[in-house]
Amino acid sequence: MSTNAAEAKTPDTHPPAIWFFFWGEFAERCSYYGMRAILFAYLTSALLFTDAQANLIYFPFKMGCYFLPLLGGYIADRWLGRYWTIVGFSLPYVVGQFLLTYPDAYAMYPALFLLAGGSGVIKPNISTLLGQTYDEKRPGNERLRRSAFLWFYLSINIGAVISMLALPEIRNQYIRTHVSPEVLMVLQEAEARGDDILNIAPNEIVRAANSVAFQFPAWLMVGSLVLFAAGKRFYAKESFERHELTEEQKLLRWKTLTSLFGIFALVVIFWLGYEHNDTLWIAFNRDYVDLRLPFVSKTVAPDQLQMLNALFVVILVPVFNFIFSRRDPDAKFYTPMRKVLAGFLLTAAAVGVMSLAGFLVQGQVETVTRGDKIMEVSTVKVSVWWPAIAYIVLTFGEVLLYGTMLEIAYAAAPKSMKGFVTACFLVTNAIANLCNMAWTPMYGGSLTVAPEKRGPFLPGEFFGITAAVVLFAAIAFLFIGKKFERSHADATAAGIT
Repeated sequence: MSTNAAEAKTPDTHPPAIWFFFWGEFAERCSYYGMRAILFAYLTSALLFTDAQANLIYFPFKMGCYFLPLLGGYIADRWLGRYWTIVGFSLPYVVGQFLLTYPDAYAMYPALFLLAGGSGVIKPNISTLLGQTYDEKRPGNERLRRSAFLWFYLSINIGAVISMLALPEIRNQYIRTHVSPEVLMVLQEAEARGDDILNIAPNEIVRAANSVAFQFPAWLMVGSLVLFAAGKRFYAKESFERHELTEEQKLLRWKTLTSLFGIFALVVIFWLGYEHNDTLWIAFNRDYVDLRLPFVSKTVAPDQLQMLNALFVVILVPVFNFIFSRRDPDAKFYTPMRKVLAGFLLTAAAVGVMSLAGFLVQGQVETVTRGDKIMEVSTVKVSVWWPAIAYIVLTFGEVLLYGTMLEIAYAAAPKSMKGFVTACFLVTNAIANLCNMAWTPMYGGSLTVAPEKRGPFLPGEFFGITAAVVLFAAIAFLFIGKKFERSHADATAAGIT
C-alpha cells in the first residue's frame, strides 16, 4: 500500500484518547486550581501570614510546580515513559491534597511539597503524551493536533472555572453558618458594604472553613487519576529509541533550540506580570475594591474574581479555534508569532488596568473598628468592574500566548527532546516566580500590614512598572520571533523536529 493511500485512510476526526485526556485533565486542573484559588487567602486569613510572608511561601510553591517539569520530562524520556510517570507521581499528589485539609502550618509545608512534585512532574508529560498520541493516531494532521491542544487547554479551564467559583463560596458559606448570631450580623454588614469577611470572622472558624473547602479538590484528584488510567490503551505506544543525527542536523537542532530559548526568556517576563493575578490582585481586591456585584445583591470574595480568567478561557478557546481553523486554516495571517505578540501586548494592557485602578484609590485610608478588630481601610474604592476587566483582558493575552507557545514548544523540539523542551517552556513560569519573590515585596499597598513594613511602591506605581516591563518584552519579541521562524523552518525541512 502506498504512503498516500495510507494517509488517505487516516480518519480526520479526533481519536478516542481525546476524551480521556479531556476529562482526566479537567478533574486534575479543577483540583489544582481550586486549591490554588483559596491558598493565598488561606495563608493570610487562616494561618495569619502577612501578604509578604504569604508571597514568600506561595511563589516558591509555584516555582516548584513549574521547575519540576524538568525532572518529569527527564524521567519519562529516559526510564518510565509518560504514562507510568503520570500515574506514579499522581499518588503523592493525592496525598498532598488530603494533607492540606488539616488547617495547620506544619501540615501545609509537606502538603505543598507533595503538590508541587506531583503537579510539576505530571504537567509536561500529559501534554507531550497528547502530542505523541496524535502523531501516532493521526499522522501528518497538524491542524487536528493544533485543535487538540486548544481543546486540552479548554479542559484545564473548565475545571478551573468551576473550582474557582465553588471553593471560595464553600469556604464563606461555612463561615456564615458556623459563627454566632452577633458575629453573623457584623459579617452581613461588611458584605453589605462590599467588604471581605475573612479578616473579620473568628480565626478558628476560618481555619475550619478552609479545611472543608480543601476536601473538594482532594477528591477531584482521585477522580482524575482513575479517568486518566482508564484510557491507557488509547494512548501512543511509547518508545525509548535514539536516532543518531548528522553533524549538520545537530547544528540545525541547536540553532532552533537557541532561538526557541530566546523566546522562552521573554515568556519569563510575560509570566512576571501574569502571576500577580492570584496573589497581589487578590490583596488589591480585598483592600481597594467594592466587592458588590452590579445589579444584584451579592458580594463576591476577593479571590473569587479569578474565576473570570478561567471562564473567559472557556469562552475564548472555541471561538479562537473556530476563527483560526475556518478563516486561516494554514496559519498564514494568524501566525503563531503574531498570536504570541498579541498575548504580550494584551497582558501589558491588563496590568495597566490594575495600575490605573491603583492610582484612583491609593493613599486614601482610615482606621476603623470591625467587630472586635481594629483595621485600616480605604476610604475610596473602585468598582468591581476594574479588576473584572483586568482579568478578562489578561485572559485574551493568556489564551493567545500560552496555548500557542505550548504547541510551538512541542512542534519545534527535536524528536528525542520533546518532553525536555516542553518542560523548559514550563520552567519559564518557575523563573518568573523566582523573580517575583524579589519584586513583590516592593508592593506597598497591603492595608493588613503595618505601614512601616510595606514596600515602597503603592499599587498604581507597582502595577505600572510591571506593565512597562511586559511591554518591553513585547517589543523585543518582534525581533527574536522572526529569527526563530527562520531557524524552525530550516529544522523542519531537515526532518529533525
